[in-house]
Amino acid sequence: MTGTRSRRAGAAAAAVAAAVLAGCTSTVSGTATPPAAAPTTSEPPATSTPSEPPIDVTPAPEPTVGTLLESHRIASVTSLVPVTFPSRTEPCFPSGPWSDSGALDAAYFGSGTAGPVLDRWGFVTAWGQCNSDPADGRGTLTMVAELSDPESAARAARELADDQAGDGYEPAQVPGLDGAVLLQESGDEDVVQAFVPVGRMLAYAYHTAGSGQGLEEVGRLMADQVSLLQTFQPTPQDQVPSLPTDPDGLQQLTLDPPGDFTDFSGPYDLEGYLRLAIDPVRERELLTANGFTGFYSKQSDEADLSYAVALYAFPSSMETNTVYTAFAQLEDAEFGGTPFQLPSIPDAPCFWFESGESYYQRCYVGYGSHLASVDVLGLDAPDDVAAMDRLLPAQRDLIDG
Repeated sequence: MTGTRSRRAGAAAAAVAAAVLAGCTSTVSGTATPPAAAPTTSEPPATSTPSEPPIDVTPAPEPTVGTLLESHRIASVTSLVPVTFPSRTEPCFPSGPWSDSGALDAAYFGSGTAGPVLDRWGFVTAWGQCNSDPADGRGTLTMVAELSDPESAARAARELADDQAGDGYEPAQVPGLDGAVLLQESGDEDVVQAFVPVGRMLAYAYHTAGSGQGLEEVGRLMADQVSLLQTFQPTPQDQVPSLPTDPDGLQQLTLDPPGDFTDFSGPYDLEGYLRLAIDPVRERELLTANGFTGFYSKQSDEADLSYAVALYAFPSSMETNTVYTAFAQLEDAEFGGTPFQLPSIPDAPCFWFESGESYYQRCYVGYGSHLASVDVLGLDAPDDVAAMDRLLPAQRDLIDG
C-alpha cells in the first residue's frame, strides 16, 4: 500500500505494506490474548452530547472457544476485497479473527483509544480481511466487529471516526452510505476510512485509491459489505459460549498438528472458508459445483515452525477426487508451487513455496468423502520433508477408516 497515512492509524498502513503468502488455510493471525471484560452499562463517553444519553450495554461474554467460533461466523459476512477490486489479489496482514479489542486497535488503528471505545460498547469479537494489488501496492482492509446492540454500534462508529479525524483527514460524504467517512487526499492518492453500523455490527474499511477515486470505490466496497451484514444474525451474547464446536463432525478426522493452536482453528462454512482461500472466486465455483458440505481447520505454532491442517467434506469420493485433482493443478500451474515427492506417500500431490527467507510445503491426501491438506511453514530448506513425512500419513490414517 502506498501513500501517506495518519499517525493514529499508522499500524495498519505499515502492516498492509508487508504482504504475505497465504494458503488455503492462512496462518496469519492476530493475538490470542484474552479480551478485556466489557462493562455491563455505559456511562456517557467524553464525546457524548445531551442528545446521546447513557444506554444499557449488554455485557460481552467472557472469552471462550465460543468467542472464536463467533468470529468464524463473522468471517462469512466480511466483505471479500477481490470481489469489489479483482486486481487486489495479494493477501496481507492484518487478516483473521480478533478476540482482543486492544490487539485489534494496535493492528488497525494504532491509536490506543479504539480498543476502549469498542469495549465501552460491548465488543464481542471481530474478523478482518486485507488484500493488496501486487502491481501498484495499493490495498484495502475490511473489518467487522460485533457489539452490544444497534445503538452501541452506531455510537462506536461515530466515536472511532472522531478519533481518527485530523492529521490530514477530512469528513466526506458517500451517497447512500449511512455512516462516517474520512478522506485524506495526498498527491495522486486518496486514503479513505469508513465506519458503518449495521444492526449490532460495525463495519470498517481502510482503502487506498488513485486521486479522485477513493470515495466512489469505498461506496462500492461498503455496499457489498452492508448487503452481507443485512443477512447476518449475530449470536445473543449469553449463547456465544455454547456455540457448537464441531457442527459437521469433522474435528476428530482432522489431525492435531504440533504446538499451540491459533485462533484460526475450528469449523467454517463455505463463505467463511473462502476468507482463508488463495483464490476465493475460483474456489467458490469449484467447491460449490462439487457439493462442499463442511470444512475444519487446525493451525498451530511450535518453535520456528507453523502448521496448518485443513479437512474438506463432500458427498462422495467422486467429488473428492475432482477437487483433489483441481487443487493440485491450481498449486502447480496458478499458485507457483514446485512439485516434490514425499517418501511415505509418493503419489500425493506435494508442493513447496518460497515465503520470505523461509519455505513452506503443502501436500494433499483424500479418501472417500474427505480431502485433506497439510502445510508445514518456516522451513530452512524446501527439501526438509521430515515433518511432512510424519504428518501426512497420520492424516491419511484418520480419513481412510
